[in-house]
Amino acid sequence: MFYFFGVGLNLFLLVLLLSKKNKSFADQILAGWLFVIGCHLSLYVLSQQPISINNIHQMGLGMPFPFLHGPFLYLYTAAVTQLLPVNRKWLLLHFLPAAVILVLAIPFFSLSAAEKMEVFNNKGRDYTEFMIIAGWLMRVSGVAYVAWCFLLLRRHKKNIGDLFSYEERINLNWLRYHIYALLAVWMIIIFVKKDSFIFSAVVIFVVLFGYFGIKQVGIFGPKNPRQVVPEQLPAEEEVSTGPTISPVVTVAVNPVQEKVSKKYSSSGLNPEAADLIYEKLTRTMTAEKLYTEPELSLSMLAAKLEVHPNYLSQVINAKEGKSFFDYINFLRVEEFKRLVELPGQEQFTLMSIAMDCGFNSKSSFNKNFKKIMGQSPTEYLAQLPGRSPSSPV
Repeated sequence: MFYFFGVGLNLFLLVLLLSKKNKSFADQILAGWLFVIGCHLSLYVLSQQPISINNIHQMGLGMPFPFLHGPFLYLYTAAVTQLLPVNRKWLLLHFLPAAVILVLAIPFFSLSAAEKMEVFNNKGRDYTEFMIIAGWLMRVSGVAYVAWCFLLLRRHKKNIGDLFSYEERINLNWLRYHIYALLAVWMIIIFVKKDSFIFSAVVIFVVLFGYFGIKQVGIFGPKNPRQVVPEQLPAEEEVSTGPTISPVVTVAVNPVQEKVSKKYSSSGLNPEAADLIYEKLTRTMTAEKLYTEPELSLSMLAAKLEVHPNYLSQVINAKEGKSFFDYINFLRVEEFKRLVELPGQEQFTLMSIAMDCGFNSKSSFNKNFKKIMGQSPTEYLAQLPGRSPSSPV
């Protein structure tokens, strides 16, 4: 009954995800993974029936599935952290081990029911070596992909300033919990080696995924209606950057610019293209005020400007001497300073004005304002005519 519950919950989550509008690439990966988990659990439920000549053909069908969970975990983690390779056609190689196992198992699948029963009654005779090798490869694959995902999360944490304009809900602790849970499943596979414990852990994993997924905005539910859905970005080599001449070289006038210059010394972005991107960036920001989008990310802005995110990040770093995060929040603070001085703004709280500028929490607003201005919003407000420290915050 417990396993039937897991299959049913998995199906419910899959339907919930498939009914979601404007699904991202990460959502599509997750849907594929939930389908695989559902099939794997269902095969285990079927295997609980006594093996007979009538159902012997289901034996062995689950062999490729353990080789799929690691790749799906990696792809989902990479998609959520925006660390997928630019050329996505190579992503299918992650599923090659599962395909190889399936091909190598064809001789067994082609056996008659009587021959399969003989193999079963003799505890896998003639296939023992294959099962041992496949088992060890499965364990190595699972642990390796889990470790890879932890490295992606670590890299994501370092890259937040270059990829996002906000910090709320992108620390991905919920995803870290899922990876730990899957690691626990692999530990059971390696050390306990008992199917009932393994698939019980899988059901618990699905329950946790459903709980945190529904709780986390935008996974199984609709996205933030204000969020911009970025267009599919072209491959880096297809991005037009103007006439190709020598790579961009920035004259080091201070330590920050010198560091940026060294970081991008091997970039294929030439000075003329960088100037054009920067001009388009400043013009678009002035005209459309994209920084007022609370969940603006580098990929969204790059899609809007039709440039590759790597080049856009380079231009912001070199021209502004700031990360993407600091650049966007600087514009938000400037917009706040402009709005707060307009006539009639006294009736609004500072936070309501700050939210109009793109900040999505009081802590984020106060932190970034003080970082940029060197004083709190209340202290800044006290210096303005017509407003006082007692004005609503």
